[in-house]
Amino acid sequence: MTKDQCIWITGSKTSLPILEKILLGGGYRVVVKEAAEVLAPGPSAGKPDLLLVAEEPSRLPRFLTSIKAQSAFREVPVIAALTRFSDAAATQSLGLGAEEFLLPPFQPQEVLARVMVVLRLNEQRRLLMASQAEFTRLFQENPQPLFYCDREGRGARLNPALLRLLGYDLKKGQKPPEELDQLFYEEEDRKRFHQVLKEPSLSGSVKVRLKNRSGQAVTVLLRDLAQSEAFSGQVGFHIQPVGSLSPLKKALQTLVDNFLPAARDYLGLLQMTPLLGGRYEKLKKLGQGSFGEVWLVRDTEVVGELRQYVAKIPLSPAANPKFRKEAEISRRLSPHPGVVKLVEVLEEEGKVILIQEYVAGRTLADMLSEELPPAFLEHLILQLIDVVAHAHQHRIMHRDIKPGNIIVQDDGTLKLLDFGAAKILREKDISATMVGSRPFMAPEQIMGKSEIRSDIWAIGVLMYLLYTGELPFYSEVEKLLIDQILEQEPIPPRKLNPGIPEALEAIILRCLAKEVDRRYKSALALKADLLRNFPHYGEQAA
Repeated sequence: MTKDQCIWITGSKTSLPILEKILLGGGYRVVVKEAAEVLAPGPSAGKPDLLLVAEEPSRLPRFLTSIKAQSAFREVPVIAALTRFSDAAATQSLGLGAEEFLLPPFQPQEVLARVMVVLRLNEQRRLLMASQAEFTRLFQENPQPLFYCDREGRGARLNPALLRLLGYDLKKGQKPPEELDQLFYEEEDRKRFHQVLKEPSLSGSVKVRLKNRSGQAVTVLLRDLAQSEAFSGQVGFHIQPVGSLSPLKKALQTLVDNFLPAARDYLGLLQMTPLLGGRYEKLKKLGQGSFGEVWLVRDTEVVGELRQYVAKIPLSPAANPKFRKEAEISRRLSPHPGVVKLVEVLEEEGKVILIQEYVAGRTLADMLSEELPPAFLEHLILQLIDVVAHAHQHRIMHRDIKPGNIIVQDDGTLKLLDFGAAKILREKDISATMVGSRPFMAPEQIMGKSEIRSDIWAIGVLMYLLYTGELPFYSEVEKLLIDQILEQEPIPPRKLNPGIPEALEAIILRCLAKEVDRRYKSALALKADLLRNFPHYGEQAA
């Protein structure tokens, strides 16, 4: 693979010069394109080896959808470069067909490494499907287990690596069954495979169990080779064994890799893919906190588009009680449109793992720089109050309500995330721990005595921010911020935005009362007062 490949870059004017300089320094040919030119290429526009899209998180999903809808770009790999951090936009980009994503600040080493990997993978796939003769040669020589067949599941060919995986030795006359269906372990595996055959192009990997020569199950992932239109009658698959390597096999893998390169064919049989709970494949790490990691995962037992979930994995079994508590809270609050659904709780290697609904959308933090229509803003506030009221009715306080923990889906539905910081109130109404994000923490929360009405304060901070564009209390110096929250009164919202009705200002300031007893007793009481003063609040949102 040469480094003179052509890369198109488009999008944000501020990011393009940085990315262009990095790519040119890496030896690539770079063409800067206007977004409109990329979306509507002319007959002689040509096609790049890679498209790098640098866009705002709010514009990126629509752009990717338009790109992937064009047949000319169907086989062109795309890297999404977000102009500012957004884990929701990053995961959504992958779901919409981007092969990789980049986050600012763009570092040359990381950008060039990711570009090189994406180009190399695409080059290998292209070579494999370049011609029938080349396909046959590489099919036979590939160290990875492969097979291909037609769309009806007939005429299957298994390469030598796959035959070895299943225990067949052609030199000894050990031939696999002539019918492909006989290779599947059980009927559910056969049915799932035929579901895959009906898909024009397999989106991600799917788990099936094959039957080896001894009649035992071999669990594998099917990965579509994404063949070109010239061979649309054939379907090819990488076969990836599922499981974890034993210490002995890990040592053998290192030995073969380092000292016996001639035995590389056997490495394909040692590349095992671990699945969470034997089902969920890790795709991308979305983040990490002090207690655990968050991953985007794929359900390998489902064929179709709705297969992505979020897995929360503790760093050590010591965090299990915290994860079990979050699972209990999710079960209590389900079902509710404003709460992320708990799909499954797994226990693996002594760790409690939560599988949750994957919510595509943007965080409220990502939307703060935009001018939100008043009716839409009201719609969001009302939904937030509703989900907090629902939690309070179940004796649960969230304790970390902030823009980054609120995600807004494309249809305007709001979800309140991260109930991992929440607390179930039992006999006492007060929590003797300090949890939360400083600018949104109530005075009593800072003092380590949060309670139900601490969430009301956080809602008041959000309403103040949404209506004025500023936080009621803020300082870069933590001690000064704490002093403001404990001792100072906020600037009245109407001084910052005279268009705010007096009654609404009074509601916001009551939420921000420093004395707990002066605040609304619950989110339901807040909602009732809001609708009493503004009966049509939030109704006009599209």
